[in-house]
Amino acid sequence: MRMTCRARVALSCLMLSFVPAGSLAKGLPLRTQKGDLPVWDEDYLRGPPKGWIAPEDYHAVFGRDLIPPELRRGRFGLMSGQRLYTSWRPIVPLTDEQYAQGKVKLLGNHTSEVVTPEFEIKNDYITFLISGAKLPGKACVNLLIDDKVVRSATGDGHDILMPAAFDVREFKGQKARFQALDTSVRAFDYITVDCVYQSVNPKGATLVIAEAPAETKEAGRMKTASGTTNGKVDIVDGALTVAGQAVELGKIIELRTGVTAAAPDVGSRVLLTNGDLLAGDITGLTEAQLILSRPPREPLELNLAHVAEAIFLPGPTVPAKPGTLVQINNRLIPGTLKWIREENIAVDCSLGLVPLPRTRVRSFVFAEVTAESAASSQVTLADGSVLNGSLVVNDEGLVLTHALLGDLMLDLGTVASITRPLSKAQPLAELQGEVVKQTGPITPPAPETIRRAAGPALRMFPGTVTRYALPPSDQARRLRGELVPLPGTKAELKVTVRMNGKATSFSVPPGAQTQVVDLDLGTTDTLEIEVQADASQAFMFPSGIEWHQTLITEGGAS
Repeated sequence: MRMTCRARVALSCLMLSFVPAGSLAKGLPLRTQKGDLPVWDEDYLRGPPKGWIAPEDYHAVFGRDLIPPELRRGRFGLMSGQRLYTSWRPIVPLTDEQYAQGKVKLLGNHTSEVVTPEFEIKNDYITFLISGAKLPGKACVNLLIDDKVVRSATGDGHDILMPAAFDVREFKGQKARFQALDTSVRAFDYITVDCVYQSVNPKGATLVIAEAPAETKEAGRMKTASGTTNGKVDIVDGALTVAGQAVELGKIIELRTGVTAAAPDVGSRVLLTNGDLLAGDITGLTEAQLILSRPPREPLELNLAHVAEAIFLPGPTVPAKPGTLVQINNRLIPGTLKWIREENIAVDCSLGLVPLPRTRVRSFVFAEVTAESAASSQVTLADGSVLNGSLVVNDEGLVLTHALLGDLMLDLGTVASITRPLSKAQPLAELQGEVVKQTGPITPPAPETIRRAAGPALRMFPGTVTRYALPPSDQARRLRGELVPLPGTKAELKVTVRMNGKATSFSVPPGAQTQVVDLDLGTTDTLEIEVQADASQAFMFPSGIEWHQTLITEGGAS
């Protein structure tokens, strides 16, 4: 059993972003201090006290008693005592009989909610340690007053516990409840929380939240060549509007509606031959068509000539040649797919006609992806579908003309983002940079690209200088994006952008909000970005910055 738990810990760590733990653990503030009032700590982990809302497997949700202390500390950093609460569910190994029957799903929903009884807010802050997925509203901790979320926090995509605090001075004297919520659907999206106390100060928290979470419907954001606009995204009188202003689709570089998109590998889906992805349940097969069910919409009948791969289970796919069935254990069976039924999937192979339980089949490869789509717009839907085509707007919504599927009517409420793959707009995170300088008492990590549902981000660390070679152009360029400090950053950082002998610097204090950058690069073909730390302040990794949604555009990129 001990080896099984170690394997589970190792597997889940591989699925998360890597964050150096050693130096971070030493930098956490005091977990408790004089004047603290307990809300939720390890004493409650032996079983939820009377009056709590908790799942049936509250105690069994994580095998913390079976994890060796050295692994526990390495995974989470510094904890409060020996136990914590996490909504992560271990992947339960299948017995041979279960595997043959196909009755166990390896990656299923793991909804979890824990809510404390009401308590009176007596101190100025609610402090806690938090880690896990960055999924606002889905995997998060909340402070509830009259059943309304007045404060909310998430992890940052890794397992190292970070100190955070809710500023609750405006609520003193009121009754509140603390909630840990996980409604995500992937096995490696979860929330971990420890050491929840009412405190007289933030106790050195790197994240102090003093406002209620923004309403999703108001969280839209549009990026054009002339700048960024935030506000509600809507369709009014057949026109697309952002913050109440009509916009032309042709001027959009990127539009985010505020709707959260599921990860592209969250469930079953179909990969088309042009590289597009359709999420849904694969429910049937005829000689010429694959049936994809997408409730409450009508099922799609996909021409098999347009299907590259049918993917039946969540998670990554395994490369295989056309005409190959891939089992859950990654075994490849060459053959012809004969049927898809609710209970099993059959392949005609060298052993004859072999029916397999659905949960034993990862995917079937029909054909290769022959050509990437070069359409004018890319649309990402809430269910994780990614489609390219020509986009127009009318009174009923958005109409996407797809090269393989024809005209598709899209409800704006199901659209997470629209991106126009302009040839004259390059994401900074996708450029190949050369690290020309790395200095410090400890050699800082090289810049890295972080893949997220919201798009790639470029992470940089103090003591580094990175040089980018841009294609020659006689058009003026601009650098447009957002600059934010990494959670855990304690020292003030300075980011310097150099081009054509000129330098522009940006100051990034710890805990700063998003800083919008709009910089004229001229016609330079070389760009240098340097990140420095204030040497007079305490410094430790993972201190650093990230460039979010950052593009290098040319003059005609509108």
